[in-house]
Amino acid sequence: MKYSVLAGLLLAGCGAVTTQAPTAGGTAAAGPDTCNAAAHQGLIGMDAASSLALPEPKRLVAPNDAVTTDFNAARLNVQLNDTDNISAITCG
Repeated sequence: MKYSVLAGLLLAGCGAVTTQAPTAGGTAAAGPDTCNAAAHQGLIGMDAASSLALPEPKRLVAPNDAVTTDFNAARLNVQLNDTDNISAITCG
C-alpha cells in the first residue's frame, strides 16, 4: 500500500510543463511590454541583419540555438526562422 502511494506521488511530479506562447503582438500573453517589443514588430519577416538597428540588450535566437533560461525583462529576444528571417520579437 505505501509503495503505491509513493509511486503515485513520484508520477504526479512528472506532469507536463506548460509555457506561455507569444501572442500575435509578439509579447508574452500575461506580461507587460517591458522591453518595448511592440514598437519593433514591423521588423517581422525581414532578414536578421535588420535586427542590428535594435537597441541593446538583445539576443538573436535561431532554430536549434541553445539559450540560457535567465529572464531579463529589458532584453529583446529576436526569434529567427530557418531562413534567418525574423519570426518574432519578444521580451525576456
